[in-house]
Amino acid sequence: MGAVLIVLLVVLGTVAGLVLRQLHRYPGGGRFAFGSEHAAARRDLDAARTTLRGLERSAARELAAAHDANQRAATTHRRRVRRAEEDLAQLNDPGRGGYREELGDLSLYEFVLVLSTEDWSGELPLHETSVRSEHTHHGGHVYVTAPGGRRHLITYPAGQFDEEHVRRFVLAVHNTTAAAKEFRADRPRLLREARAELRRVREDTTGQAEASRRLHDLTLHQQHDPGIPRARQELDAARARWHRLTGHVPG
Repeated sequence: MGAVLIVLLVVLGTVAGLVLRQLHRYPGGGRFAFGSEHAAARRDLDAARTTLRGLERSAARELAAAHDANQRAATTHRRRVRRAEEDLAQLNDPGRGGYREELGDLSLYEFVLVLSTEDWSGELPLHETSVRSEHTHHGGHVYVTAPGGRRHLITYPAGQFDEEHVRRFVLAVHNTTAAAKEFRADRPRLLREARAELRRVREDTTGQAEASRRLHDLTLHQQHDPGIPRARQELDAARARWHRLTGHVPG
């Protein structure tokens, strides 16, 4: 019984809400809000309301889309500038570069070889470093000659790494070193190109300017478009007719 009562109350509440809404939209009493003899007057008022609401919503959507396009263009330009700045910064300070591979205490990166031994730890620039390997029945030996001539010996006991693994690592160091030297030779040219690209990207505001122009033109068009003011006048006229009919001014 309780559930039935709840459903009934909900239905009655919904109906009451609809009735109040109808009375609010068409003030003057029940016969004006519901009577068939005044249906034409209600349609007249509804048509004026619908026309104005449709024009206002359409204009708001167009303006919002233009604002969004303008914002996207600005964001795209900032992103392109930031990417060009990051590319230039990477060339100015390449750091270690990307990770390649490792062999025990040795870690190979794009531009440096990192040593982490009990005797010494640090980074060695590849373009000034040489590496060779040697193998005995006791294990593998990797000799690293650092800038300035200092040498480091890293020994791997037999069984820790097989000979092919060590040789492949040393080969990877040689090839990565060659690439690092090529990069170092090309770096002045790459820096010039990166600086020029950054200037070009910063100055290229064509997309942003076009989006801003479209937003400006649309704003001016809407400000001078007679459609919405005319629809407001027509709604005011419909409200006046309703007022003459009922003595009440609709919202």
